[in-house]
Amino acid sequence: MPSTPESSGPLEVRTVRRAKDAAKGAASLAVLGASSWVAAHGTPSWEERIFDWLHNVPRFVDYALWLPMQAGSAWAPPVAALIAWRVSKSWRPTVGALVTGWGGWWLAKVVKAQIERGRPHAELPEGVVRSTAITEGLGFVSGHATVAFACAATLSPYLPGRWRYAGYGLAATVGLSRVVVGAHLPLDVVGGAALGLSLAYGWHLAVGVEARAAHA
Repeated sequence: MPSTPESSGPLEVRTVRRAKDAAKGAASLAVLGASSWVAAHGTPSWEERIFDWLHNVPRFVDYALWLPMQAGSAWAPPVAALIAWRVSKSWRPTVGALVTGWGGWWLAKVVKAQIERGRPHAELPEGVVRSTAITEGLGFVSGHATVAFACAATLSPYLPGRWRYAGYGLAATVGLSRVVVGAHLPLDVVGGAALGLSLAYGWHLAVGVEARAAHA
């Protein structure tokens, strides 16, 4: 009789700490540092031009971006954690989404207090920013961009390719929307994205990324 293949046995969960996470984390911190330095010294003319181009779109675009923009709110980390658990059944991305997402939300406030750059209405000439834009609080860095990119990068190793790209695409949409609605200048978003990414890569280095290997 033909032999029956033996069972491959249970799956052993291994964790790895990847050099590329360290490199990406260092690069993210470098971007955060450079953008912080520029933001602390005012608003460059090129940044004002980019803001003007993105902000002067039809008002219906603001409304269309409202829903995806919530992916950078304080409610986003628990939603990301739920997705992480459904996809991976692992505590690492699940807890990580909460730690990096909510941690990023509060760390963004710390950075704001250090840089003390205002929102677009305070940094740009009168009339450039629509009257409906947010006027309260400080601008650099964008907390929404921080949360969105932190969650996207924390979940990324555990998602299939197309969903990984979708996560980063949604995070980029969050950042773009904050400029379109007049809540942030472009460098606020760049700095926020860099902060969120650095937190996510730091999380991967701290707890490892799971790699599943079958054994007999």
